[in-house]
Amino acid sequence: MTWRLAKGLETLRSQVNQMWPQRSKESDGSVGDTSHSARKSDHNPDARGVVHAIDITHDPRNGFDSYKFADMLLAKQDPRLSYIISNRRIGSGPGGPEPGKWRHYSGTNPHDHHVHISITTSREDDVHPWDIEGAQSTPKPNAPAALDVKAEIKAFQTAHGLTPDGLVGPQTWLEIKKEMEA
Repeated sequence: MTWRLAKGLETLRSQVNQMWPQRSKESDGSVGDTSHSARKSDHNPDARGVVHAIDITHDPRNGFDSYKFADMLLAKQDPRLSYIISNRRIGSGPGGPEPGKWRHYSGTNPHDHHVHISITTSREDDVHPWDIEGAQSTPKPNAPAALDVKAEIKAFQTAHGLTPDGLVGPQTWLEIKKEMEA
């Protein structure tokens, strides 16, 4: 069966990748493996071929603390959120049991190497940005510092007399090309 990831989860994954570009993706995933296919799981494609779950790797060394991220996401109660599993805990979105509260999770995978996020079927393709503000965490010592690209672009724009908006538009690109040719 051909499958696709729910577009709302594609949006969330893209936002996470933008905010934490240096994070490990070792435990990232979407479509389930053979062990998932033997049981009910949001990692399995539904009858229409849509996968309703993603896993995002816990990597505090490079700034992505999935435990803190899960806490923030659960607290914000986005209407697209079905449930989250993180570090032996499970929490429901607005339509689930005890919305916004953590409960003990006793599944075979403790989800301590990644956070599992499931999206509701009714809002699976809602692609407006998720509110993940406040989810930033500081990389652990000895981790390479992540490059703040937007700040670098603003500094470049300021140095070249442009309006510092952090975006590479036509004027900024022209200045970059001039500097590369010099």
